[in-house]
Amino acid sequence: NWVYSHEFNLVTGEHYPIEVTEGCRNVIVMAIEMDYDAIRSSPTGVAGAATGLGYSKMALVANLVAALIRGLGYRAIPAGNDTALSIPLAMAAGLGEWSRMGLLITEKLGPRVRLCKVFTDLPLKYDAYRSFGAVEFCKTCKKCATHCPSQAIPDGEMTREGENFSNHSGTLKWYVNAEKCFSFWAKNRLDCATCIQVCPFNKAPGVIHDAVRTVVKRMTGFNRFFVWMDRLMGYDKPYPPTRFWNSD
Repeated sequence: NWVYSHEFNLVTGEHYPIEVTEGCRNVIVMAIEMDYDAIRSSPTGVAGAATGLGYSKMALVANLVAALIRGLGYRAIPAGNDTALSIPLAMAAGLGEWSRMGLLITEKLGPRVRLCKVFTDLPLKYDAYRSFGAVEFCKTCKKCATHCPSQAIPDGEMTREGENFSNHSGTLKWYVNAEKCFSFWAKNRLDCATCIQVCPFNKAPGVIHDAVRTVVKRMTGFNRFFVWMDRLMGYDKPYPPTRFWNSD
């Protein structure tokens, strides 16, 4: 259900049907980490570079995995954001949950990842979707909506109606206004990752952060307190780009 029906050729202006090689019914989905300190400086060029590096690693990892599978005698099709929707596939693979900001939230890295995948006919043992409290936390948190420079992220309840032509209505979720988001990119002359920056799940490894994740996973009653503590500790404030250059 998540494979695109067509692709668009920017040169010719024509649409072409997407045909995944027959028999490649399995998908390996991978999450590529982006640098923590760099993303914390969003919406600066340093954060944009971290995003760009993430895309470069996506291409490298997906093609290496595909080459390995072909070496085993099976067919493999590497893909980034193309060919199919990455987030539903990543959810089905157990990598994370949907979020208010429209991105995948992983348990260890939060939304600070880029997704790539490989379609293959290699026999695989399937993973399954698993919840660790992210969606329930999003219902309370709303930090991404509050801090979004373009106010493109909704702060209300989930709905089945999209914001505009760029959304595909029908699924119960939070719909991000991608046109507002991209307009800010153009105005900023850079991309933006502020929603990732302020997300409480976007934390470097640590005993306290790991303990909070464990509580969020098991109990929702402390969610509002954790949002308050996250704000009190200043995690919603961006790093100056110099902090990235001075980090180890």
